[in-house]
Amino acid sequence: MVEKLESKKVYEGKIIDVYSDKVKLENGRTTYRDVVRHRDAAAILAIDDENQVLIVKQYRYPVGKGLIELPAGLIDQGEAPLEAAKRELREETGYIANKWTELTSFYTSAGCHDEKLFLYLAQDIEKVSGQDLDRGEVLTYDKIPFSDLYDMVKVGEIEDGKTIIGVLFTFNKILGRQYTW
Repeated sequence: MVEKLESKKVYEGKIIDVYSDKVKLENGRTTYRDVVRHRDAAAILAIDDENQVLIVKQYRYPVGKGLIELPAGLIDQGEAPLEAAKRELREETGYIANKWTELTSFYTSAGCHDEKLFLYLAQDIEKVSGQDLDRGEVLTYDKIPFSDLYDMVKVGEIEDGKTIIGVLFTFNKILGRQYTW
């Protein structure tokens, strides 16, 4: 087990805080680890009765390009992951879902980042309103056939990790197939 000896906050932001920690490793050596503290998040693969999936398109500044992604967002303090997923689906797309299934949860980048993402399958979806985006949020949404999204994952056109994981989990869960590569 790694023992934290010292921790110093080196940056405090709106979404993340960054720490430089002095640690003692399992082998007894002392070293430093940079740690990004980040609120947990929820993502949604929302699919209708015709196997059309709601996706969002948004420019991601850190990677310098637009990505196709599943709707997702941060979990507010005191909010349950499922409630955050429901809120984010409605805010980003104007849709709600009547059936929710947790697919999985995972750490997005455990080497330096503590964010945990909760991934849900939303079914029996219906449009109830327009988008209600956060002040600093710019994105569009669309529906695409699940088979097209799956093919986009297979050929590397989808580069967002949560979307890749959501598509593969859903492929196995809904279609009852093993992955074919």
